[in-house]
Amino acid sequence: MIEISRKDIVSDNLMAFQEQSRFIKLPMEGYLELLGITPNTSQHAIINAINNPKYRFVCAAVSRRQGKTYIANIIGQLVTLVPNCNVLLMSPNYSLSQISFDLQRQLIKHFDLEVLRDNAKDKVIELSNHSTIRMGSINQVDSVVGRSYDLIIFDEAALVDGKDAFNVALRPTLDKENSKALFISTPRGRNNWFAEFWYRGFSDEYPQWASVKATYHENPRLSEEDIAEARKTMSEAEFNQEYMADFNVFEGQVWAFNHEECVSDLAELDTSRMDVFAGLDVGYKDPTALCVIGYDWDSEQFYLLDEYLDSERTTEQHAMEIRKMIEKWDIDYIYIDSAAQQTRFDFAQNYDITTINAKKSVLDGIGYVAGVVDNDKLIVDQRCKEALWALDQYQWDPNPNLLKEKPKHNAASHMADALRYALYSFEVSATTF
Repeated sequence: MIEISRKDIVSDNLMAFQEQSRFIKLPMEGYLELLGITPNTSQHAIINAINNPKYRFVCAAVSRRQGKTYIANIIGQLVTLVPNCNVLLMSPNYSLSQISFDLQRQLIKHFDLEVLRDNAKDKVIELSNHSTIRMGSINQVDSVVGRSYDLIIFDEAALVDGKDAFNVALRPTLDKENSKALFISTPRGRNNWFAEFWYRGFSDEYPQWASVKATYHENPRLSEEDIAEARKTMSEAEFNQEYMADFNVFEGQVWAFNHEECVSDLAELDTSRMDVFAGLDVGYKDPTALCVIGYDWDSEQFYLLDEYLDSERTTEQHAMEIRKMIEKWDIDYIYIDSAAQQTRFDFAQNYDITTINAKKSVLDGIGYVAGVVDNDKLIVDQRCKEALWALDQYQWDPNPNLLKEKPKHNAASHMADALRYALYSFEVSATTF
């Protein structure tokens, strides 16, 4: 199955554009014939989207083994065959960028192209026509700025947050006429920069963006036997991530929150008969996070009503914001990280904010929240962006040397901890009475 955001992009053949306006100036069909390649539907769609003069930014969420990296590098080399063009190969780290860099070398060797420079230290190849292919990584993006690019290829874009790297450092380098960026990856949830960029392809607000999504069905080389075996040997989340290019789940995700059914506008929700409580994760260098939850005893439903997250404020400023939340929602209990005893004392002594030590059994708490989430018992207000992001991006630590499972400490963990403190501590307290 293939999904293309713009109606003027097809996937069953290579589209013909006028030579003066198309992005790839050299004939793509002849080049592919020389390589002995017959593109599949997802590759057709990527080529047509890039070649279309209407679109500068193309996002391709494509399942494994469809040749997305290969076709992106073919596009990249065709760009560099035009004199004085520059292509940048970006990935989360140099190891992943090296895959594309080596592929470029193979293509250069295949066509016996003359190379003026192939510098492993500077991570750049310069052809005899003075076009360059440069390798970069998100975590060292400053090393590739200071020059203009005709094409930037982001491979495995969803593996790391590259939004700031692109917006701040790299988008200004696309200052040539008709310069473009291609983002390719399998999805890793729906609340990250790659998903945000992909959804832009469907929005009238971003007419220069186009998006492609393709599942394993678009790979003619895969057999039903291979798929059946993959289903048996992989978790459902991993299969949906790798073979279905599904934005809703990914391997390592802690909570499988139902974004389609459990996000709502709670502005008019009557909370007068609910227990309203909050979870508070105190940060020092990290952000301080608070989530406000109402519980309806009749329906046994939790409602995430409001949130607060900030890392740039003093204890007094945090206290003032929390006080506003207490007065707005008439909060009954605030469950605070039991390791933050000094902050708890300061809140009570100086700001008249009473808190209760949260239950901190991490795995038990995560398991309880999972039960609530899996049964669609948590409805989240659509304005609580940080909570929605945390529910989507909270991940297990993939380190195989861990003695026991634990969540990965990342930007999503602060609101996730606040959510866990609130729900699990409320459940424990409720069953005590």
